[in-house]
Amino acid sequence: MYTYVAPFTAHTGYGRTDVVLLVFGAATVVGIWATGALVDRWARPTLLGALTLIVTVLCVLALYADSSAALLTSVAVWGVAFGGAPTLIQTALVNASGPQHADVATSLQTTVYNAGIAGGSFTGGLALSGWGAGALPWTALPLVATALTVVVSGRRAFPTAPTQAPQRGAGL
Repeated sequence: MYTYVAPFTAHTGYGRTDVVLLVFGAATVVGIWATGALVDRWARPTLLGALTLIVTVLCVLALYADSSAALLTSVAVWGVAFGGAPTLIQTALVNASGPQHADVATSLQTTVYNAGIAGGSFTGGLALSGWGAGALPWTALPLVATALTVVVSGRRAFPTAPTQAPQRGAGL
């Protein structure tokens, strides 16, 4: 969806991609900060909340993006939710793999992340050329819903109980 934000913004009639990207970028900074405050103790609920917000945002963008208020509010919520996602996923990978395998797990994350960008760009391009920019949120929605399902069912990587807060000065 992010790759095709310019054609999607034009499709909505708002046409100010610069403002949409500014709102998204500023909101991601807020999301990164919020994730930093929550990740050590509440990784699972934070990631579940972020993915749920993104699913909601995609539905709102699909249905109401012709309203500039809905568009900009949705983009801001999307940015907050998306900003901390890499940190949350990397934390889950390290927790699930253990410190002895963290280097392999995080390198696989990079590979999967880049494959996702390529696959998403390809799929989005097909949707854009076949059905138009209005189809982009609907195209992204099943992918995010799948990610949400994986987190809901992935109890090892995403434990349900809050983790113990790290001790100050304990080091890494």
